[in-house]
Amino acid sequence: MVSKLTDRHELKRFDCIWTGFNIRTRKCYDDVVMEDRFAMATDAGGKGTEAGYDCWAATYDDGDPSTWLDEPFLLDQLKPFPGCRILDLGCGTGRYLRRLASGLYRITAVDLSRGMLCRARRDIERREEISWVQTSVTCLPFQSRLFDRVMSGLVLDHIERPEHLFGQIAAVLKQKGRAVVTAVHPDMQRLTGADIELASLNGSVRISGHLHEVRSLIVAAQDATLMVECIEEPVVTEAMVSRRSDWRHKLGCPALLLLALSK
Repeated sequence: MVSKLTDRHELKRFDCIWTGFNIRTRKCYDDVVMEDRFAMATDAGGKGTEAGYDCWAATYDDGDPSTWLDEPFLLDQLKPFPGCRILDLGCGTGRYLRRLASGLYRITAVDLSRGMLCRARRDIERREEISWVQTSVTCLPFQSRLFDRVMSGLVLDHIERPEHLFGQIAAVLKQKGRAVVTAVHPDMQRLTGADIELASLNGSVRISGHLHEVRSLIVAAQDATLMVECIEEPVVTEAMVSRRSDWRHKLGCPALLLLALSK
């Protein structure tokens, strides 16, 4: 849970989820500082992504076979240490958070979708070390060099300009900090399409995606002064197809791009 604010200005509070919409003044909770540079973008693409994931939150499947590919990479490359501060950018249902041992770290979980944040809080047993913040990953409200580790799963696909995300990671990451960033592989996006279309009670909902070539993402990370420590491009395997027969046409195609970065 988030402690009370250290000044008299209020943040909107939704069941212990802090949201920074329309905030312009400097504020603090715990020892995480929200800076004036926050001023959250309200572009139509971001609003569409927020609404889409709010719609998807209740039924989102975070246990499909692609998790076999990125979660071991996360645990191997993040290298957290007891007491370190971890930022989860685009935490979604809390899939990565559930892979971290309880009580060892100070964690801030960020997502644009309130629905996803509520789902994550529901699915994760009570953990006092996690603070929940609703905001855009490309316009973070935190002070510079605050976090020892940053992790971000399958968010890049929704970012039109990846340099914005890498720039934010570099800004909030401490010197010698580490980050793990994963994305849907561009070859998979070419096969299945970059956008996501969902059926809802109010009709279909489309979540826009963006296809970024591997090389362009590496350059964007390096331009943000992040060093690329490790890259993996795991493919869809027979074992994954045996779990999901409708993935047969994906067999052998690179499924994800996995990046381990340092500052």
